[in-house]
Amino acid sequence: MTARRIVLDASALLAWVRNERGAETVGRLMPVAVVPAPNMTEVLHRARIRGHRMTPDELQSHLAAMGLEVESFRPADTVRAAELLLYSAEHPGPNDERLSLGDATCIAVAERLRLPISGDDSYWSLLPLAVDFHPFRGN
Repeated sequence: MTARRIVLDASALLAWVRNERGAETVGRLMPVAVVPAPNMTEVLHRARIRGHRMTPDELQSHLAAMGLEVESFRPADTVRAAELLLYSAEHPGPNDERLSLGDATCIAVAERLRLPISGDDSYWSLLPLAVDFHPFRGN
């Protein structure tokens, strides 16, 4: 098994699934990436409602075949995600940006695993994260 080196947010995986800007970067990361289970749920749901032809089961299998690993969401992650949501509510970004539940779950898992995180939300760079944030679109 390849050592995991980065956590991908749902936005990164959806960019790859939909072949959007940044998809090549995400594709290169896939063999060494992990995605939290709640974020994978979001990807499987959003891909289908946005017209992706694969069923959720087929897409999950396809992503796993590329090396993507799904990480469980643990009780301690729930606490950290709640802390992040509270911080975000008290410290919105300059355009009133705040974390979504999916954002907070992804960051919490990345911090637990002590892995950098890749997503598309520039607001994350303003947060006091315990891990490095790398925008996959090169923002």
